[in-house]
Amino acid sequence: MITRFATAALLLLASLSTNAQTNGSALATDMASRVQACVACHGAEGRASAEGYYPRIAGKPEGYLYNQLIAFRDGSRQHAAMNGIVQHLSNDYLLQMARYFAAQNPPYPAPAKTTASPSELEQGKRLVFDGVVSRKIPACAACHGQALTGVEPYTPGLIGLPRDYLNAQLGKWRNGQRKAADPDCMHALVKALSPAELNTATSYLAAQAVPPNSKAAPANSIQFPLKCGTHTTTAAPNLGTVSPEPIALNVLSAQETRGAYLARIGNCAGCHTANPKKPFAGGRAIETPFGPIYSSNLTPNPETGLGNWTADDFYKAMHSGISKNGDYLYPAFPYTDYTKMSRAEVDDLFAYLKRLPAIVQKTPEPELQFPFNQRPLLAVWRALYFTEGEYKPNTQQSAQWNRGAYLVSGPGHCAACHTPRNTLGGLKDKLNLSGATIPVLNWFAPALNNHPEHGLGKWSESDIAAYLQSGVNRHAATYGPMSEVIAHSLQFATESDTNAMAVYLKSLPAQAPSENESTGLGQRTLQPLMQRGENIYANTCAECHGKQGEGKANQFPALAGNVNVIAPNPVNAIRMVLNGGFSPSTQGAPYPHGMPPYRVELSNTDIAAVVTYIRRSWGNSASGVASVEIDKQRGMQ
Repeated sequence: MITRFATAALLLLASLSTNAQTNGSALATDMASRVQACVACHGAEGRASAEGYYPRIAGKPEGYLYNQLIAFRDGSRQHAAMNGIVQHLSNDYLLQMARYFAAQNPPYPAPAKTTASPSELEQGKRLVFDGVVSRKIPACAACHGQALTGVEPYTPGLIGLPRDYLNAQLGKWRNGQRKAADPDCMHALVKALSPAELNTATSYLAAQAVPPNSKAAPANSIQFPLKCGTHTTTAAPNLGTVSPEPIALNVLSAQETRGAYLARIGNCAGCHTANPKKPFAGGRAIETPFGPIYSSNLTPNPETGLGNWTADDFYKAMHSGISKNGDYLYPAFPYTDYTKMSRAEVDDLFAYLKRLPAIVQKTPEPELQFPFNQRPLLAVWRALYFTEGEYKPNTQQSAQWNRGAYLVSGPGHCAACHTPRNTLGGLKDKLNLSGATIPVLNWFAPALNNHPEHGLGKWSESDIAAYLQSGVNRHAATYGPMSEVIAHSLQFATESDTNAMAVYLKSLPAQAPSENESTGLGQRTLQPLMQRGENIYANTCAECHGKQGEGKANQFPALAGNVNVIAPNPVNAIRMVLNGGFSPSTQGAPYPHGMPPYRVELSNTDIAAVVTYIRRSWGNSASGVASVEIDKQRGMQ
């Protein structure tokens, strides 16, 4: 079995480069419908919002747009909505988005009436076109083109943008919130200019009309006066995934290749990567009700990682939950599941981790409340909630069923999210995979059993397998924490393994979530909410999700009978309406459709109304939602 899945993993991962070459040509012609999550804020065709808060992206240089999307995805640019929306999209899809918006050319609006005086405008014009020679500050036009409409492929235009937006961006460059690769010339320039000088420049730029059919200048039309990191591109788009291997698979031994596959199935990088540029180096905060615990460095660095660990040390951690120094490990590390892995597989995983690039990164100490910061007390917790031991096959079931059971309950550690916990963080085994709200993260993980309403009862085995590998099927599309699991882990599982998991999950007896519905609204409150929600749904949601909540298969999920919509905790539906987002880019669905964020457009009452409506229509019979619940979620991303 080990040899079989190692060979399958090699073939699967080796095929990614081929897929990347064909994905671009396979992209459907309906790109406009796929980027609804973008145009909801940035305006039709990316022409900018009416208020000017969201900038124009139409017609900007392709390389510039691509670099900005990469920066938002990888966290070097911070905007909560943008960071969340593009979080699990591939380089290739971000390039396709950049290419789409770069090709748009809707007319620019007339400039807003300026309040700047003629002398201020003249001063701004001199700064834009002449710079400040005495201080060796070049003109804006020297890099952004004499027409100020940008230079291909990485330099944006400066006109056609509201003054407030220009000021906000320059302010972020000035205080270090926006950064570029070294040398960061923009930061140096805006630090060298006074706020008053910058205001005159932005006043002048915002007052200029954009000529019809204006385009960015070609790169060879200008000699940039500065060496600047903004003139260079991010790594060229390659695989159709946001989680490439940190080491080339073709240099790995058979054992290390098996370990690489297990690292994928267990989503080790998901928890043990805080900085995408330092995969497996740890430092990511794992939020718990008792305080954050930081993931450890799994690279072979001898001081801060596993460099001085032996295979026996690693097996003791995985199988028994005990560190090299003898400390009990906190169960935020799911050794309660990994204990089911065989010694051979743990050794394979360790062999792979030892081949990773060694990265120096110290693991921060846990920030747990007293008395949970006392490690010796874990002995009591372990006695109550931890049973050590490898997976024992059920002789009454098939080999495929047992493989699925092992993957779900072992390296896949599905129970960590989909099984409810008690007040001490122990799993309620009698409610295994029956659905639960994930502590602190506050997403609801639905039941993974055969329940007809709250679980997988209406899904076939092929539906489940398709969802695990692509993130979408005819019933649903994935959002929230499951997007990370599919993007970084399950999409790389072999077909035989996802089929095995599907067989096992379909065999689980139906069991509804144990949580009580969070809201009980009276009829006098429900009736006006339903009426208001019906109007909002018809005008905002029905085009994609259907008049009867039927959705569009493999594009926009159905809302009728959707387990995320009718869950006892309405948080998933609330957060999707607030924040929008995309399902992850996967090999099976490289260019997923997006959901627009409505946190600005809709009030708390509006969102409560539309969520109440979809939870109580087309056969759905879940509780209504009060506006106070929307307010609680506005700060979550």
